[in-house]
Amino acid sequence: MIAFKYTKTDGAEYISHLDMLRHIDRTLRRAGIEVEYSQGYHKHPRIFMGNPLALGVKSVCEYCTADARYTQDFIQLFNENSPGGVKCLEARDVKQNPNFAESIRACRYEAAGIAPFDEREILAKSSIVITDMRGREVDIRPRISGIEWRKGRLIFTLGCGENNLRPDLFCNYICGIYGGEPAEIVKTASFGENIF
Repeated sequence: MIAFKYTKTDGAEYISHLDMLRHIDRTLRRAGIEVEYSQGYHKHPRIFMGNPLALGVKSVCEYCTADARYTQDFIQLFNENSPGGVKCLEARDVKQNPNFAESIRACRYEAAGIAPFDEREILAKSSIVITDMRGREVDIRPRISGIEWRKGRLIFTLGCGENNLRPDLFCNYICGIYGGEPAEIVKTASFGENIF
């Protein structure tokens, strides 16, 4: 199996999760990398992606696993055949699927366009209740691991997986209190087991 890290930038941030799965499948086929198929009536390529990323959020650390034989020039083959904005950064041969959707527990993001505020105010709160995309009231405070300002950009770490908090919802909450409008949100790091 091949586990690899890739980018989702330069317009690719507007490709949905399922369409990205199709893009990766087509990229591997164009590169001549044969992916194993599932068994059963409706066969599909054994490609396993990490958690979905909100549309419009860029990333330089997305992860995927393909059930295929590893070749030393995988990165070059992938990048020569991938759509713009989707570029492989690292790859390695793995014995079994690292299940990135399950193993990644937190992600770090950067955002521009948010009015400056004292991040200690947010971190000092014991509860922050917002209305999520489904209209439910949710306490997001346990899902916020860290916030800091660096060179005019807000750097923040949020929960992922079962403890997920969408970065766009978090930025909208911050802007609703302190002002500004997020001009660009970029996922810069993922934390968990079996990632590189």
